[in-house]
Amino acid sequence: MIRRKHLISAVLVVVVLGVGVSFYCFKSADTALLDTIEDKTEWVAMHPKEYRDAILKAKQNKSDIILTLYRDQISKESVIAFFEAITHSRQIAEVVLKYADEFEIEPSLVFALAWEESRYNPRAVNKNKASIDRGLFQLNSKSFPSLSVEEFFNPDLNARYGVAHLRWCLDLAGSEVAGLAMYNAGTTRVRSDSTPKSTLDYISRIQTFQTGIEQLFQQELANRWVVADGGVKPAGQRAGDARLASVRFPLLNAFRQP
Repeated sequence: MIRRKHLISAVLVVVVLGVGVSFYCFKSADTALLDTIEDKTEWVAMHPKEYRDAILKAKQNKSDIILTLYRDQISKESVIAFFEAITHSRQIAEVVLKYADEFEIEPSLVFALAWEESRYNPRAVNKNKASIDRGLFQLNSKSFPSLSVEEFFNPDLNARYGVAHLRWCLDLAGSEVAGLAMYNAGTTRVRSDSTPKSTLDYISRIQTFQTGIEQLFQQELANRWVVADGGVKPAGQRAGDARLASVRFPLLNAFRQP
């Protein structure tokens, strides 16, 4: 009996110890797993924000080649001539570039917006149910009640108000797509997730035209200049003499159709 009791006691001790060891091992493994999950959770939670911040910073520091060449006196005229050829109007090319520069917006986006809104027609009119859109950037009569009819049709004034409003939309929205949506459909509809399909199509056309402008600018003009040491220099002997006002651009012909 004694031996049997001792045997049972020994078995119980082994079982208890085994359970204890198993529990300890399980607990240790579980703790390690939780620690790993916590580490991964912390990494996942931090990484997107850091990545987003880095991307935003990179975009802010990105220099626009069109603005760079426009701001330098040696290449400014060729940039104006390029957009004069696209818009068929030196006045429109000058005012749009002036305000794109002032409000720090990529000129390709501003010119694409003006094309979508009015086809570069400073006297374009679109009548809505309760308001009228007028001019180069189709300023709405309700949104700009202080402007007279003739002021709506003034290319310089229309461009100034239009580009300033675009800047406001971009800053408020935080992205180019949402900013364009606000410009077209209004802030209320965009914020309430009620953006219509017509606005999405509108944005798509603008971005397509913008890409076309950028590609054409790179092919026709940007490669004629070298940007280095904070300045602009001709890439060849003829680069500084190039005037593109009489040039036609096949890449954009499709977009210029009414």
